[in-house]
Amino acid sequence: MVLLSTTLMVFAGIEIKVTYTDNTGTEVTTSENFTSEAPLVTRISSNATELYEGASIIWRISNKASGAVVTRYEEETTFTFTESGINNVSVIAQQNGEAVDSASIEITITESHLEMPNAFSPNNDGYNDFYGAKGACHPEATGHYKSIVEFHAYIFNRHGQKLYDWTDISKGWDGTYRGQPVKDGVYYVYVKARGADGVEYNIRKDVNLIRNFNVVNNSNE
Repeated sequence: MVLLSTTLMVFAGIEIKVTYTDNTGTEVTTSENFTSEAPLVTRISSNATELYEGASIIWRISNKASGAVVTRYEEETTFTFTESGINNVSVIAQQNGEAVDSASIEITITESHLEMPNAFSPNNDGYNDFYGAKGACHPEATGHYKSIVEFHAYIFNRHGQKLYDWTDISKGWDGTYRGQPVKDGVYYVYVKARGADGVEYNIRKDVNLIRNFNVVNNSNE
């Protein structure tokens, strides 16, 4: 009986701490439930100290919608969340095969969203100089992409020639081909992507490249 009481005291302060980088690039550490976007790379700690010989840590990470469960046994683990919905992260401390303490936290991953604009103006004025997913090249723009776990975009000219492609959704096209600016005009984008909620995106649309757009609209003459 005394041994059990002592063991409980060892784990009385167990607490899950999740560290991740939010969509502003800020590193966040929290012990509270939170909502974020996929893919979400996390470092998860039990914050357990003074583990006795024979003590063990068991992690269970489960998605409520899909029922998928991942089990880990290290004191600190890393995990990338790629499924939308509510994910339960729980940790169990065991001593001599008996669970003596536990904690849990919920991480909600948003449903996916993806839009591609129909124009940009690569004239080095610091605004709209790159073509990419809405919210990628200009984080302040409305319609920011969310929870996209696979992404591949291609730019073609009117002859069907591929000019550029990229797989990092946070990047984009600068309006050049082999280091040289292309002419103003209509180009075409094709995007194949997948969201954390399983939604498949196949986007095909015109892209208007207009370098003098801002010059014309800001002129007082």
